Amino acid sequence: MASLLRSGFPARTNSRLDVFLRRHLQPEVYDAVRACDRCIVVSNSENHTLKYVVLSDRFIYLTENPPKSIRRVVALRDVVAIDLIDDSPEFLSAPDREISQHIRIIYSSTVLKKECKKSKGVKKFLFPFHHTKANKKVKEEKNGPVFWRSKEPRNLNESPPRTEEKIKHFSQLKSELFLKDKSLRRILSLIMELKVAAQKNFILKRLFWKTSDLFYFLVNKLHEYLPASRDKNGLQNQSQRVEELVACIEIIQILGLMFRETETELSRLNTLAAKKETLLNLLVILISEPQIPKSCPIFNIQSVADSALVEMSFDAELQKLILEYTDTATALLYEILLVFQQGNLGLGSTKFAISWMMSFLQSCPPIITFVASIVKQVVRGLSASFQLLSPCQAVLLYQQFYILKSCLRHSRTLAEYIRNNYREEFRYFIHMPALKKRLPLCYPITQPTTQLFHEVLKLVE
Repeated sequence: MASLLRSGFPARTNSRLDVFLRRHLQPEVYDAVRACDRCIVVSNSENHTLKYVVLSDRFIYLTENPPKSIRRVVALRDVVAIDLIDDSPEFLSAPDREISQHIRIIYSSTVLKKECKKSKGVKKFLFPFHHTKANKKVKEEKNGPVFWRSKEPRNLNESPPRTEEKIKHFSQLKSELFLKDKSLRRILSLIMELKVAAQKNFILKRLFWKTSDLFYFLVNKLHEYLPASRDKNGLQNQSQRVEELVACIEIIQILGLMFRETETELSRLNTLAAKKETLLNLLVILISEPQIPKSCPIFNIQSVADSALVEMSFDAELQKLILEYTDTATALLYEILLVFQQGNLGLGSTKFAISWMMSFLQSCPPIITFVASIVKQVVRGLSASFQLLSPCQAVLLYQQFYILKSCLRHSRTLAEYIRNNYREEFRYFIHMPALKKRLPLCYPITQPTTQLFHEVLKLVE
């Protein structure tokens, strides 16, 4: 096992496995690999076999130790549930037992079967995890196959020849963003270009977190316009405020993208630890409602009619942007909650604990208004109509429930506020029949959302 850094993450990767993966995976598949680790496979066909589990953005793979061949065993789209089992692997030595985690993955084989038919090179797959047939109700089996892995994930180094061009592109974008006297529209254009590139290439997320300067820059840029614009024109000019809010939404979206799927990146932990003040400023920004300019008085009677139409247009656009901003801020706050949920992250400070974060948030005056808006959005989403939620709306609903659960469980002040002020909403609007009518069963997120919903309801009681 690789030596561990202070954070608990490995000091170096497995170079032999990395070389093997680079040779046996297609370039685009190799670039999509997120992490790998040693694991113990226990199933009907394998008895405590030491292997490597490899996680990409689409599949979970297994390979031998030492690696000889690699096989896709689970398609992430087929995953129904992931459970952390609280028991101890008696077959391991005491030191290894302390750093191992029992994980059970419940999945169907729908996507994997389709992939098998398309791929002539893959004829047989190992199924080391708990497996269920597609289109049937998932049930836990006592003797289902399981696997164990070390609690410390391992990251893979990118292939230098393939990443050189991406690194150059990232450096160019960052350098141009840091130039002074750029217009807001130019900044927005660069941020959108970076977002598109990061969506296609995971390595840009790693480059983002390697240094803290871009994270610091983006949060400071948000602070220029939120909750109020530092530019006096932005406080009075509706069209300028629209541009500012559009830019802020894009910045928050790219920050959410950079947080997503980077849990195992040591550089992210280091950046957040080094820039704790910046992270706290970001939290305050996310829970604060953006200020919008009031309509300016008009004294020219001839222009009243035309100006009224323009003002109505901008007012409607601003209100629409406020709603979009709230949804985007909710998604990013959810990602940050996941960071704090991991505890102190091995950084030697309990300030990263979820309880500390909620204590900080409840001390911020805007949090009450933010929590109220979350509850109102949930009510609106479940009672406005009986149309099915879109996939994006379903994900947002899960994030909203997760935030409410965190408030109810880790903040006595916020829990009392929710119970005292929104008990009727939970009785008449936020209930299981309403959720079932809006959330399609075919969505992978439906089951975890339903489970999370039950937890929230119990905490409200």
